[in-house]
Amino acid sequence: MTAIEPTIGVAETEIKGDLGTLDIILATLAYAAPLAATAGYLSLSIGFGSGITTPVSFLVTMVIILVFSVGYCAMSRRVPNPGAFYAYIAAGLGRPAGLGTSFLMLFSYGAIAVGFYAFAGSITKDYVEAYLSIDLPWWCYAGLFWAVVGFFAYFRIELSAKILGYLLILEVIAVVVFDWLVLRQVGVANLDYSSFSIKAYAQTNIGLGILFTVILFIGFEATAIYREEIKHPDRVIPRATYLVVLFIGVFYSFTSWMLIQGIGLGEAQSLSAADPAGVFLDTALRAIGPTYNEIVNLLLLTSAFAAHLAIQNVIVRYVYSLSKDGVFPKFLGVAHDRHNSPSRSSVATSLAILAALFVLVVSQLSPATGYAWFGGMGTYGILLAMLLTSAACAVYFFKNPEGGSVWRSVAFPVVSTLLLGAANVIAVLNFDALTGDTGLASNIMLASVFIVFAIGVVLAVLIRGAKPDVYLRIGRQ
Repeated sequence: MTAIEPTIGVAETEIKGDLGTLDIILATLAYAAPLAATAGYLSLSIGFGSGITTPVSFLVTMVIILVFSVGYCAMSRRVPNPGAFYAYIAAGLGRPAGLGTSFLMLFSYGAIAVGFYAFAGSITKDYVEAYLSIDLPWWCYAGLFWAVVGFFAYFRIELSAKILGYLLILEVIAVVVFDWLVLRQVGVANLDYSSFSIKAYAQTNIGLGILFTVILFIGFEATAIYREEIKHPDRVIPRATYLVVLFIGVFYSFTSWMLIQGIGLGEAQSLSAADPAGVFLDTALRAIGPTYNEIVNLLLLTSAFAAHLAIQNVIVRYVYSLSKDGVFPKFLGVAHDRHNSPSRSSVATSLAILAALFVLVVSQLSPATGYAWFGGMGTYGILLAMLLTSAACAVYFFKNPEGGSVWRSVAFPVVSTLLLGAANVIAVLNFDALTGDTGLASNIMLASVFIVFAIGVVLAVLIRGAKPDVYLRIGRQ
């Protein structure tokens, strides 16, 4: 299948870029927010997931994502259409499923973005109050983040990639310093390897552990969403995808092990469960000292910004793809005539996020609740999209044999579909663990994910009858 760019009735400027492998890796990893995840999320996995065997859980999850990536990368070469999940599912499972998934991705990443703004506003408020004694509502700081992110997302992707790259390097250095100093304090000879015991891991709730660790891999698929802005996409996308997955798996496996060593094997799970937000900084204070914690508190703000910018860049490109296809207003699918960036889609995305953030503020939900609710809901939406993409790869290559390895084009996608299917079942059964809510709100959020997907499917069917030319373009085809 070849990518066909339709003429949609306006003088179009295409988005362009000259990104290489390292650019894509850095831009994609920024969403993983290594420092923010280490400081605020690893403890959740240790406390409520696989306990002291969390390092094994990260490696197991990494293998699952790598299996998925085999079919995903093969699909990126055979279906060289921009749009990633949107394009691949349209090619494999049909245009209605493809449009449903595009709506699901917009909804999911949008929800995560809103939740992140609540998180960013909250931590910035705490930081400013601690150092400057200025008392402003959290949403004032969230609005500042929104404005700065919208500014950078407006321009050519290279600018975002450079900013994200510099910030990511700072985050990784901060975490590596923690790992190294804990290792030095404990001593190589005194390291406890129980965290890598397969026997101990088998006695944990493996499914729940994978659910907690897979969250930190979400966003790796963005390597393909930048296809139009990559210099050699057929080479760069597979290479970057595998390297991103490997980095996340190994990095968090080792860092969670060091965190467990620093806390103490016997108390790691209980202390992490009792104070998930503070256990990392408490451990760092003992192992390194207060100066490190002050630096980390500042870098947490830049980490949140980097994650926001990475999220917005992905949302913008889904909006741009849907506009190019004529599903969304056509003028949003026109790139900036000087920056060659999806500037109109970026402005529309910023306004939509601002409206959702306004609803969150008016609802008077606490930032912590908003972060948990929206983040959990969005995470599950992307996990569902991964399942659909894996199934789409299997179906597509079954109908259109690659002519190469059957393992790569059919067997791996089938195995990935089974594994991700199991992960989706576990996520539905433990949805309260994702959102931190067990009541009616949790059920509404779970239902919303499927309703949004269904809306996209129904809309595609309606478009097929009313605008067959637009229908044929769904999936950037």
